[in-house]
Amino acid sequence: MLARMERPHAPDLPVDLPVDLPVDQMVDLAREPAPDLAPVPPSTSPGGAAMTWATVKTVASVFSAPITIPAAVMSARRNIREAAARIDAFPEHLHALAEGRPTPLPGPRTVRLPADRRYLITSDLHRCIPGRLDWPERQGTKALYPEVLRRYADDGWHLIENGDVEDYWMVGGSTWGAVYDLARMANGLAGATASGRQRLITEHLDRIVENNADTYRLIADRFLATGRYHRTMGNHDELYANPQHLEALTDHLPGVDVVDSILLDAPDATPADGLAGVEAVITHGHMTDAWNGPGISFLGAAVTWFANTIDDLPRIGRTAGLPDEEALGRLLAGRGFNRLVTLDPRFGGNRRFDSLDEERLFARLQDLAPSEEWPWMLFGHTHFPMKNPVDSSGVPARYANSGCGVLDRSFSALEWDPSAGALSKDVGPTVVLWTDSGHGPVRRELLPDGPVLAVRD
Repeated sequence: MLARMERPHAPDLPVDLPVDLPVDQMVDLAREPAPDLAPVPPSTSPGGAAMTWATVKTVASVFSAPITIPAAVMSARRNIREAAARIDAFPEHLHALAEGRPTPLPGPRTVRLPADRRYLITSDLHRCIPGRLDWPERQGTKALYPEVLRRYADDGWHLIENGDVEDYWMVGGSTWGAVYDLARMANGLAGATASGRQRLITEHLDRIVENNADTYRLIADRFLATGRYHRTMGNHDELYANPQHLEALTDHLPGVDVVDSILLDAPDATPADGLAGVEAVITHGHMTDAWNGPGISFLGAAVTWFANTIDDLPRIGRTAGLPDEEALGRLLAGRGFNRLVTLDPRFGGNRRFDSLDEERLFARLQDLAPSEEWPWMLFGHTHFPMKNPVDSSGVPARYANSGCGVLDRSFSALEWDPSAGALSKDVGPTVVLWTDSGHGPVRRELLPDGPVLAVRD
């Protein structure tokens, strides 16, 4: 079932690649032997090719700043207005999805699943190529994740990976990562449907799958083959909106579908019941994000690109974006963040560089709450595990977030378990934290306690 995983390992890439070559020829060069470079651990250095490319990009960024910075500000202002309009339309979006009619927002692809089954919901796994960008490897979760999945598979659970699964935004970090970045930029001039872009995406995905072979083999054999694997699309894997790029994924996971939202339907519910028949809406959560939303993600992608560039600079780079031991320590100490994210409405962000205004979104939902109440909203995207987070007035929202798969030696997730009361409007999903104890995985439940998450004794 994993045909592409059986191909011989492609060698790393030559350092000096002509920038005027077509993308097809760049990918061919990727398979040629690389020149001798001093071997370096991927967690400490991206290698000479990536550092050289990062230096070139930095110089170009400095000289183009008088043009790019004003353009980015104008784009941000435009995106903030679009995100506000999407927040206003979000309640109607939910009604339309539940009733099976066209939605006013992007992201119409929906699948309906029975709510009376058990689902493990993970997100923001950021599976990537080898090298400095291999966050699961650096955080110690690459082996932990499939080990935990085997337990859920043995117990008959379904698996929902809720967006940002494979990461196509992070670039650099290794020689292939630099060439992928260069080829992607060159191919951008030829258009999104160019054959070279399809070949580039396929090659990049092949390397991601090969780098996470145990996980993909387990998903294919234990979940997908039994009809228990489901996917949504996030911003870092947004290219799956293109059916051609989705085909590359089906080469590894035959028959897999990637949708925008998953509705968990109450027993015997039909679209005629509308939201009254929906127990939960599972979606990545970036729909109303001013920097990363569908169709308006240029700024988020650009910020990620620039952060990767800085990280690859010689003697300067530091890996950004990874949760540290302190973040895990807060969760284990029962001090996890459990408040709706708020943003400065002028800039669409805050000091942590968050860009999803949860406070405004859930205030809109509260203003237009139906008589039967909203279903549970189950998101990822923010990397903060949450349940019933409170707003600025201390009022909890019917909302839970799976967090991310790249905590330090840990990952967080949601369990939708009818036997544990998930179908109760007051109970809903359980937030869990899986940690590598050194003697096997340890599961902990995180319970809402106002603005923090407490650990169940």
